[in-house]
Amino acid sequence: MYERQHLQVLKSRMTEPRRTIQVIMGPRQVGKSTMVGQFIEQAGALCSLFNADGVGKNNAEWISERWHEARTVMMLNKEQERILIIDEIQKITGWSDVVKKEWDQDTRDKRNLKVILLGSSRLLIQKGLEETLAGRFEIIKMGYWEWPEMQQAFGFTMEEFVYFGGFPGLAPYVKDEDRWRDMMEDSIINPILTRDILEVEEIRNPALLRQVFEVASIYSAHELSMTKMQGVINSGTVPTIGSYLRILDETMLVKPMFKYEPSAVGTRNSVPKLQTYNNAFRNRWCEHTFKEALMNKTEWGRQVESAVGAFLLGRSTTDKFDVLYWRNDKKKECDYVLKKGERLIAIEAKSGSAKNDSGYQEFKDKYRDRIINSFIVGPEGLPLEDFFKLDFKELFKHPLG
Repeated sequence: MYERQHLQVLKSRMTEPRRTIQVIMGPRQVGKSTMVGQFIEQAGALCSLFNADGVGKNNAEWISERWHEARTVMMLNKEQERILIIDEIQKITGWSDVVKKEWDQDTRDKRNLKVILLGSSRLLIQKGLEETLAGRFEIIKMGYWEWPEMQQAFGFTMEEFVYFGGFPGLAPYVKDEDRWRDMMEDSIINPILTRDILEVEEIRNPALLRQVFEVASIYSAHELSMTKMQGVINSGTVPTIGSYLRILDETMLVKPMFKYEPSAVGTRNSVPKLQTYNNAFRNRWCEHTFKEALMNKTEWGRQVESAVGAFLLGRSTTDKFDVLYWRNDKKKECDYVLKKGERLIAIEAKSGSAKNDSGYQEFKDKYRDRIINSFIVGPEGLPLEDFFKLDFKELFKHPLG
């Protein structure tokens, strides 16, 4: 079974003295539970594993009961150490208050009960951590699978990764695209829109939320103002659509990327360029099949640009940079601008079609004093295979060789 790099991080942290709760956080279907299962098999540690899925959301006492079970086993077996693991903990209202109480009790009692928490709702997990558990946790962020992982684990070609994205659970279905789309809908999109988001946010119009997600996915890698989106949907108000886009961003579905401007005010007042976090979301509604998209140069160019953007968004959550775009008054555009402090990286995505890169060149000339790296992705520049392996932490420190 394929092992993601996060497993080694978890194993290393769990060998350290008990200091913090380890929180494994990421979207649905990225392998959080699988990784913990691998940890249990390999670590040789004594573990108590529980899943909060199906527990009543108001049954916070369930957490204390499971915690007590782990303590009891530890005491009866005279263990020096045990690891308590609770999956989907965010499903229980007030979970963080109970965790704080029990963790602090073990700290006072000098009990070496280490804790791992898992959650698929970044909204709920982050809210609980920030409000209650400050100073008591570390996060292991698991994002969507990247190109090398899908290639090594499932034999994906680069083209398959660009089109179908990084969902390991859906890899067996890509040869039957109708079935793949059904699985995208039933196992990933519906649970997020109808369960995960509604558990933490008050959504007055769930149907509108879904429409915003669909339109934003279809327009991935395109600029679309809130007013134009309202016209496409023919429903909702501009403020409501904007707030729903913010929620979709926090849930790692779609991000409204803003235009780069030296001033933050100018950036926030710009028309957003929509971008999915995973190209699978875009292609759930794509009118072109995989083979049709490959044969259509214009469409494949859009596929590549969206896949490049999705990769950048995923890395931005772990490597701590902003993803923007740039366009001048003549509508000359630089596809992606990465910003970390005052340092910039300019990226243009090209698939081999005759796409004009004059905006990319103009952006480089205009902000040459701030740009530490710039490159074109595609046949005329950095191959996709190399781009999807880049270390952006290093790129913000040193120019690309």
